[in-house]
Amino acid sequence: MEVHVRHRDELGRERLVSPRALYGAPVEVWPVLHEQRPYKGRRSKVRQYWSSTTKRSFVCRSLEHRDAAMVLDRDPGIAYLSASSLQLEWSDGERTGVVDPAFLARTVGGQRRLYLYAWGGREPDEQGTAVARTAGQEAGWQVRRARVPGGLLRRNLSLVSHFRHDENADEEAKPVLLQAFARPRPLCEGADCLALPRSLCWYLLWTGELATNWDLPLIPTSLVWAAWEST
Repeated sequence: MEVHVRHRDELGRERLVSPRALYGAPVEVWPVLHEQRPYKGRRSKVRQYWSSTTKRSFVCRSLEHRDAAMVLDRDPGIAYLSASSLQLEWSDGERTGVVDPAFLARTVGGQRRLYLYAWGGREPDEQGTAVARTAGQEAGWQVRRARVPGGLLRRNLSLVSHFRHDENADEEAKPVLLQAFARPRPLCEGADCLALPRSLCWYLLWTGELATNWDLPLIPTSLVWAAWEST
């Protein structure tokens, strides 16, 4: 099987190259190849997602796609996250096809990752996975599947994601809040006793510095504690 990568370079010019030619290239910061459109056959709408990791917005093709981005955005191991700037074009004899990755990322260790995503929580098809892995082996990319959690976890993560913006971060108040939650107590109680906005607590839940039982509905009276208390 032969695989090529179509992309736009830093100047916006469209290129078709071998994956090996992109080894070490900062593909995660390049401009997107095409405007994002809803998934074929679905009544989804394109949506902007603001990443707390990069402080930039990118377009997602559906609500599910956005929620998959939300999960990756909260991953402390990811240093940069973006919509994919690449298209993988493959041929195998008379068979040809195209694979559109969902996201590109760079880890805190400098490793680049290509994320596949299949609508409805399905596994990416075998051919698409094989194409991505072939390209990844040549370009030095890890290949992963982007996932959307189900049930209460998805609902709870979506709730705290509304507080991911920098306006809810307060480095001076953070150590005081973490100390207030040295033992489990209701979220509202810990903030109110310090006369601090509750939004600061929700932000620390987003960053993972405050912990809770994610299997229960997250409400203002939910028990919350400093994450280091559980280690």
